[in-house]
Parts: sequence; structure tokens; C-alpha cells
Amino acid sequence: MTRLWSSGQSRTKSGSRRHHHSQHCLGEPQEAEVAEGNLSDSGLSAIGLAQAMTPPRGPGPQSTVIDTWQAEPLSGQAKVLESVIECLPDGVIVADRSGRFLIFNNAAEQIFGTRPRDVPSTDWAQTYGYFLPDGVTLYPNDQLPLVRALRGEEVSDAEIFVRNGQVPEGRWINASALPWRDETGAARGALLVFRDVSDTKRSGELNERLSSVVEQTADSVIITESSGKIVYVNPAFERTTGYSPKEALGRTPRLLNSGQHDREFFRELWDTVLGGEVYRGTLVNRRKNGELFHAEQTITPIAGPDGRSEYLVSVARDITERLRNERHQAQLEAARAIQQRLYPREAPQVPGFDIAGAVHPADSLCGDYYDFFPMPGGCLGMTIADVMGHGVGPSILMAQARAYLRSFALTHADVGEILRRLNDILTVEGSQREFVTQILLRLDPDAGTLVYTNAGHPSGFLLDRNGDVREELRSGGIPLGLFSDRPYLSSRAIRLEPGELLVLFTDGIIERGESAGGEFGTGRVLETMKRHRRDAASRILEALYEAASGFCSDEPQLDDMTAVVCKVEG
Repeated sequence: MTRLWSSGQSRTKSGSRRHHHSQHCLGEPQEAEVAEGNLSDSGLSAIGLAQAMTPPRGPGPQSTVIDTWQAEPLSGQAKVLESVIECLPDGVIVADRSGRFLIFNNAAEQIFGTRPRDVPSTDWAQTYGYFLPDGVTLYPNDQLPLVRALRGEEVSDAEIFVRNGQVPEGRWINASALPWRDETGAARGALLVFRDVSDTKRSGELNERLSSVVEQTADSVIITESSGKIVYVNPAFERTTGYSPKEALGRTPRLLNSGQHDREFFRELWDTVLGGEVYRGTLVNRRKNGELFHAEQTITPIAGPDGRSEYLVSVARDITERLRNERHQAQLEAARAIQQRLYPREAPQVPGFDIAGAVHPADSLCGDYYDFFPMPGGCLGMTIADVMGHGVGPSILMAQARAYLRSFALTHADVGEILRRLNDILTVEGSQREFVTQILLRLDPDAGTLVYTNAGHPSGFLLDRNGDVREELRSGGIPLGLFSDRPYLSSRAIRLEPGELLVLFTDGIIERGESAGGEFGTGRVLETMKRHRRDAASRILEALYEAASGFCSDEPQLDDMTAVVCKVEG
């Protein structure tokens, strides 16, 4: 057997024919059956080939297989071994001590995409395109497995990335190498056996990426056996439930049972997944701290070899906050719809007067309101108010205040007494964290007078026909809802003259731009009134809103802006 490999001349000739012609397994039928077996799986690896190439040394009886093998004519041995090597699915390369290839089988050519080339080992990496596993850095030639084996080292499971002109997409190989010695122990060369592991490598990388996704996802992932025993939970599971992997593994999902679902619910769930179907639904679970949470859950059965569900993969998304937001949004929409019905649908038609009101909310729910309503003696009630804050609470308080105010105004003419009664009720039913500032006026069209009271609200103004301030409707009491049994005084009757203009507004107008370092202020309100005093009441309101909004156009509206205008015609 040693002579087979020592005769480099005859081997080269045989190898030359192999490279120029397609090789087949053994010509004889009985030999072909041996060669076509899964030799790699049978142990014909680098170690096995090295043992086959090196006759056993030392005393003692030899096996019948070796005796039979050695009894074969040398040419027969060569043909059998050559055919076996050619039929191997793994690449096999044998080099002599100088690095000259003696064997370079078909699998090696297919994996490398090229035939052997007559280049020194110092150029192998560049010639064949050998790279480190990063796929970028050339493999150091002196560290190649075959080169190391030529130095007498044994190399196992080295990973090499191969990319060249014939294999542009690249492929990974797993290589092992051994020194090849003759029966005397003298170094003759080295043997390299390798296989294409690209599919396994890519599959492994895909699994790593998928595993990374599962580890980093915000959804809880639980894997259980078909019996329900938990075998895996991802980090999001602990964040959502409060249970660590150590606390969850080996237990069942019952540790999350909230008691909100009956036996029939779980029976249907298990029937679905054990029947091989995907379950989708919303479950109410319980965290470790006892808090309930809603989970949008998908449970997918994974079938085993027998087709039966072997594992169950549950992906659960905590939708508690989403449901809470949806409920809150529904409440806002309902409150907004109610609130919109509270505003006057149209301005009152009062002979001798042009009256208008407008509100511009900062968000979907407004804390401001204005209203017009009848009062005893043919008088008209007018009011503007600002409930502290925004959202559902202030809007509810506004609705309460409006209802009580209208009720009191039906039987009481004294505006001060009306606000006193309203304050007492709001103080009892509300809280000191919520209060209302308000101006209430009684307009007597027949007498041409108005009477007002002011509960902590920004002053209103009565301007003469020249646009100058004639009366300031100052506050004479504290905001409503803070303290009960407080007096609210009515003003004297103020006579109105033709051409005069009354304006009421909320602090959202005068404080516009405050967060940017300045504010629209009362002065600009009065300037706008004076400039547009000859316009219709509705147009005056439009001009006021345009002026306030344009004062700081790049700043979002942070507060509601509401105003009422009453012009005395003539």
C-alpha cells in the first residue's frame, strides 16, 4: 500500500486522467455496491483514510480484512481505493511533503469550484479563495489545516469560507487534517478531508437571527410541551408577567390564571391547539404582583414526527394599555359629543342688539363655555366661564354648572344670588382641585341696561362708540367651587348707549404666547375691538381669534380661546 502513494509518477498520471474525464465508481458490480454506500457516515473520515493509507505496524496478528486487502495485487488496491475516494461526498486532498497534490477528488473540485493548480502552499489562500469565517479576511496560509498537517499537526473541524470566481456566492467548509506517515513513521505528506456545510451554516445563522428576534421582541413568547410544561420563556415574558425564567420553567401557564375564564373556555382552547389548529384570542391573565392584564394571544402547535402536536408556541401581546386608551378615547368622544350639544346652536335674536359667541378648543374636550338663556322679566342671560383643566373631568363639571345655572336663572333675576347658589352646589359636589371662573350678565333689552357679577374671571369690557373703555367688569368674588357660603355681588345697572360694544373672553386669549416669553394681553384685545368695532359681532370674534392665533403662530394652542361680543345697534 505504501508503494501506491510513493509512486508519484504513476499517481500523477492517474490523477491527470481523472481531472480530464468524469469519474465513476468501481467498474465491477460488486465493488460498485461498496463504493456507493454512505462511506462518510460509516467512518471513512480523515482518520479513517489516514489509517487506510498507513499499514499497521508492530507485532501481533492482523485482521482478516487487512490480510485480504494486502493479498490483493497492488494495481487492484489502487483502483479500489481510487474509486472509493472519487465516490466520497466529502472533499479529499492528499499532498506530499513539498505540498504537491497527489489526490484531489471530484468532491474537492466541486466544492472549491476549480481543479488543483500547481502553486506553492504560500499562495493557496489567494489562489483558491480561502477566507476566515468573517468572509472578508484571507485565511493565513501558514494556518491552513493542510499546511499545519504538513508540519505534523492534527487539525479538527476548522471552518473556512471559500469564495472565488467559480464560487462567487461563497460557501463554508468544515475541514480536518492529519499528517500522513509511512510504516516507519516517516512523514510522507498530509491528508485533508472536508465537507460543504453552507446549508447548515446558513440555517444556523438564520436560527440565531430568529432567536435574537424572539429574545428582543416586546411580545411575550412561551414554548411548552404538549402537556403544558413550560420549556422556554423570552425576556419580555418576565417584563410582562413579573415571573423570571427560573420561576416559570417546568411549570404550566396556570401560574398566570386570573380566574376570569371558565373551564369551558380552556377546554376549547386546548381542543383547538391539540387538534393542530392555531388559537387566537384575548385572555385576561394575572401578573406575579396580582395585577390583571389583557393579552392578545396566538398559540401555534408544532407537530412532531408522528404528526401530533409536540410543542406549543404562544406569542402574547400585552394590550392592557391599548384597551385603557381605547376606553378613554371612547369616553372622550362621548363627552365631546355631549359638550358640543351644550353650546348655543345660534346666537339669540334680540331687537337692538347684535350678539355672537365662539369657542376654539385646545383639544377635543374644552374647559371653556359660553351660553345664552332666558331670565325673568324678558331679560337675556349671558355668561362665559372657564373650568380649570382639560379632559373628561372639567367637561363634566362644565355640564353640571351649565345645568344648575340655567335652572336657577329661570326663577332668579339676581345674578349675584344665582352664582352664590351655584358655588354652594359645586363646592359640595366637586373638589377644590376643580373650580370655575365665570362672568354672568343679565341684559334687559327694554330698559337698555345690563347687570353683571364676576367670580374670579378676567374682566370684561364695555367700549363706547369710539372704541374707548367705558366700563371694566371686574371680578368681585372668588372662583366657584372652592369655598361655600361666599357672597357674589351684583353690579349696578349699567345703561347701554347706541354704538357701544361689550366683550367677554377667557384667559386662553390674553395668555396666548405666554410660554414663548410674551403674551397677547388685554391691551391687544382692546385694540382689536376698537379696530373692528363697526363690523358685525361674528366678524369681530373672527378678527380677535385671528389676531390672537397670529400673535405667536409657531406655538401650538395650549388653552381654549372663547369670547362673547354684544353690540348695541344704532
